[in-house]
Amino acid sequence: MDHPLYAEIVGVAAAAASLYAANSRTIIPLRIAAIVANALAMAYSGMHGTYPTFALNAVLLPLNAWRLHGMIKLIRDIEKAAHSDLNADWLLPYTRPNSFKAGDIMMKRGEYAHGAFYVASGEVELVELGKTVGAGTLLGEIGLFTPDGLRTATARCKTDVQAARIDYDRFKELYYQNPEFGFRLLHLIVARMQESGGLPRTVATTT
Repeated sequence: MDHPLYAEIVGVAAAAASLYAANSRTIIPLRIAAIVANALAMAYSGMHGTYPTFALNAVLLPLNAWRLHGMIKLIRDIEKAAHSDLNADWLLPYTRPNSFKAGDIMMKRGEYAHGAFYVASGEVELVELGKTVGAGTLLGEIGLFTPDGLRTATARCKTDVQAARIDYDRFKELYYQNPEFGFRLLHLIVARMQESGGLPRTVATTT
């Protein structure tokens, strides 16, 4: 196969990968397709000597690879949390800090829920449950899934609390970027409800 024809085949493949990326509805297939498109575009540009295009794709390729790594890590961290101590450290990159004083109401049962809170330090009392939780706990995520969007419990700070807030719009953005995020989040929520006694645990039976 002669060089010009080979170069054009690579160029068409790069365009096809870019088109696939543009039409991907979820983030992981999009990033994979973008990485393939960047690599092929670099090869095509190198064959034609169009070095500005080569340089642009040389910058975009590691950026797309890093974003892909971040999303895959997020999914793995959620899965790990759902099978371990239910820690929510994986959400921290998507939050903003909030501080509360002892006695402050972090969220109130029956109010409209706009976001969830990750407890970084301090202790929070879940009033209706008569339970105290500490660092590493995610609070308020269930409000995202209630039919009326209302809080299901009151959280009152027993001590000064450093927390991190994630808005539901950010939750939704992560879900639409990757539906597996939503599936894993629901898995984690069910595990938390079983842990708190809100749902019965399943027991394996043998026959």
